[in-house]
Parts: sequence; C-alpha cells; structure tokens
Amino acid sequence: MKYLVSVDFSDITNLVVRSAKVFATKLNAELELLHVIAPFTYLPYPEGLSIDIVDMDIIKKAEENAKNLALEKLSALAEYLDPVKTTYKVLIDTPFSEVISKEAEDNHMDGIFLGGHSKNLIEKILVGSTTEDLVKNAKVSTIVIKAKEIEKLEHILIAYDFTSICDKMLDFVFDTFKSLKPKITLLHVDKGINIQISPEVSQTLEQSINDVKLKKLNDIKNKFSEFYSFSYEIINDNDIAKTLEEFANKVNPDIVFVASKRPKLLERIFGGVETIRILRQSTYPLYIFKAEG
Repeated sequence: MKYLVSVDFSDITNLVVRSAKVFATKLNAELELLHVIAPFTYLPYPEGLSIDIVDMDIIKKAEENAKNLALEKLSALAEYLDPVKTTYKVLIDTPFSEVISKEAEDNHMDGIFLGGHSKNLIEKILVGSTTEDLVKNAKVSTIVIKAKEIEKLEHILIAYDFTSICDKMLDFVFDTFKSLKPKITLLHVDKGINIQISPEVSQTLEQSINDVKLKKLNDIKNKFSEFYSFSYEIINDNDIAKTLEEFANKVNPDIVFVASKRPKLLERIFGGVETIRILRQSTYPLYIFKAEG
C-alpha cells in the first residue's frame, strides 16, 4: 500500500502528517509527501509592464529557491516519519487539485491524505476548494483530516447504504485491517420510502425492504464477527451527514469510512452531494473510499 500526503505547510499540516504516520505504521504502508507551488509567472506584475520585459531568469530563480526551501521542509518531515518508508517531491504547477490527483493516479496510490482546515464555523462550511475538488474529482480514495487526527486504529465507524460501492468498501476494510482487529461499528441511516403510494402498500413495501436489509446486515455481521468485534445500528433520519456526526460523537471512532463512486463526467461537474455534506459536517478523520461502480 502507498499513500500520497498533500503538504501545504499550513496549521493543519502537522495533524495530517501525524495521522499518515499512524496509518502507515499500523498497515505497513509507504508514503509520498507532495508540496505544490503555483508558478511565479502567475503572480501579478505592475500595470503597463509587459511580461516580456520581466526577466524570466529572475522568475525561474525565485521558483527554484521556493522549491529548495520546500524540499528542506519535506526532508525534515520525512525524518519525522521514519521508520515509515517515505519519499517526497515538490511540483510547480496549477491547479493544485488536478496536480495532486494526477500524481496519485500516475503513481497508483491507494489514497491521498489531505487537510480540511476545519477551525471555525466558516471553515466548517467551506472546507477548502482544493480539498473539496479532490474529494469530488479524484479517482483514488481521500483521507481528510480536520479537527481530529488519527491517533490509533482501534475503532472504525462505517457508513453503509447497501450500494455496491459500500460493499467494495466493506471488503477493503475486512481485508486491510484484519491484522489489527479493530472494533467495527456499521451505521445505516434509513431515509425511508419517498414515493407517492397508498399507506397500505407503503407499509408492506417498507416491511419487505427492511427484512431484506436486516438479512444483509446480519450476513455482514456473521462474516466480520469471525475476525472483528462487530456491531451495526439503523437510525431513521433524512439528514445523513448530521446523523452520522451525532452518532460518531456518541461512539467516538478513530476514523470514519464513507463510500463514493469514482467520478464520471457529470459527477466531476456536480460532485457527490451527500459526500460533500458529510465532509463539511464531520470533525472526525474521514476515509472517503473510491471504487468503480
């Protein structure tokens, strides 16, 4: 396993790096630290001054100095991450989200560690354009660190909605964490049936669906219980993000797993609405699992 760690040297960086170290140490994963710098040619210059007058050698020298300074900082972080096998890189390019995503995809990373910068109410709503863009558009999983860092991996909370993507996520958790044997709690937030039918038919249909769901959940429990301390809970509510955060506050997991499809064209444009709501609401480390389907 190998994960990319996006480093911007902001106040959230230490939480992200520490979280990545715990995760990589526990799962014997490799890390790559990545810092992205915007090209200096994008910086504003005085009105009336033609860009061809600007000494490009000076610009390139400034970029090189910034890159070398970033490499020094990344080297120090890599030393801190020892004994985790860690490489580091600085890229000069924009837009940041596309550069980070491409680096992860080109190097077949299993996921990207990111900072969510959730410090206050405004930042809770506006997680950050780069983070949200990556969560919506990256083809690999993203692990978003906000108010709380990963300190251990003894309790995993999984948001489950019976989709094929969630089943793939369950398989990933089952196979990946078997050596650690953490406690696993599965939560299904049931929004009910939202179609116009008679009460009698609605009640019959809902009971039938609930029976199928319970059977599936019990099958999952039987599988996981061979290796894990496993439980599940169903909560009836229309607000998935709010319910997930409230439940997380109740059970206090070390990390929360949610599933998201790898984006197609329309999903790249509009993004996964529910996933973004969860991202904005959650204060817990959030592993947003991506897979085909």
